[in-house]
Amino acid sequence: MPLLTWVSAACNLFTVTTTSSAGNKTTRPLLKLQPFDGTGSLDTFLNRFDRMAKYLHWDKEDNFHHLCASLEGVVRQVLWDVGPQASTQDVV
Repeated sequence: MPLLTWVSAACNLFTVTTTSSAGNKTTRPLLKLQPFDGTGSLDTFLNRFDRMAKYLHWDKEDNFHHLCASLEGVVRQVLWDVGPQASTQDVV
């Protein structure tokens, strides 16, 4: 599970450095996932979300929290419906 160690803003390009459990450090561009409010395609949003999760090596807990943070407007209501013990699959 990678750990976020720092984010820097040099030349308006944000990067994130992660450290694997083996101690290997990787620096990658920090990508910004556009929020989902229900007006666009859910399939397109989930495809982008999955690609970002793989690229940034998110674990299941990271996936859940990033997904929750990405929901806006009436779509966010689903978080109330699934309860406090929900997982990413429950939200989707």
